[in-house]
Amino acid sequence: MELRIFSVIFCCNKAASSENREISSFFIKNKGLPVTLLVAVLSLCTFFIHVQTSSPTSPAEYDRALFGSWPDIDRDCQNLRHEILLERAIDIVELSHDGCRAVSGKWLDPYTGNTFTRSSELDIDHLVPLKYSWDRGASSWNAEKRMLFSNDLKNLFAVQQSANREKGASGPAEWLPPNVEYRCQYIQDFQTIIDVYGLEQTEDEKHLIEGEENRYCQ
Repeated sequence: MELRIFSVIFCCNKAASSENREISSFFIKNKGLPVTLLVAVLSLCTFFIHVQTSSPTSPAEYDRALFGSWPDIDRDCQNLRHEILLERAIDIVELSHDGCRAVSGKWLDPYTGNTFTRSSELDIDHLVPLKYSWDRGASSWNAEKRMLFSNDLKNLFAVQQSANREKGASGPAEWLPPNVEYRCQYIQDFQTIIDVYGLEQTEDEKHLIEGEENRYCQ
């Protein structure tokens, strides 16, 4: 009993502010109460602390949907993914029967330096990942600016699926393309997007990226 009561008191004392210290005092003065009642009061204590410490201005958690989906700007049934595949192909592209999807062709992936002939092997990658941007300022943008960023052709590349998924939401301080010859351009293009959209990297992150740039851009 004493251990359970102490755990409840510790929880509230650790999290409660000066305004709700009376909750902790309640437990101290009522050690003999049934455990079920103490647990019920603990639940109320936890709820109170959550309400008090939650900021109404805190941004929502990252959600890919907040950046919109691939649009079909010219209404030709080809969304932006397939428009990019058509534009970046280095050979004739075969379309689906309805003409809406790029099915096969030839694409050079700058991340790996490899060529691919089937569109299903490729992702359209955001050079500066959406989650990365969210954590560095995009969470405060309006929907229009997020859509602009998500569909900016300078931030979009057709790359091998496995390379894109290995990269995830990493920046140049954590991940660089396997194609060593492309790393300098990758870093410089990445940082250009950061500057254009006013995203904020930490000083430590900037220092690491500058180190990589000095290494590969000599």
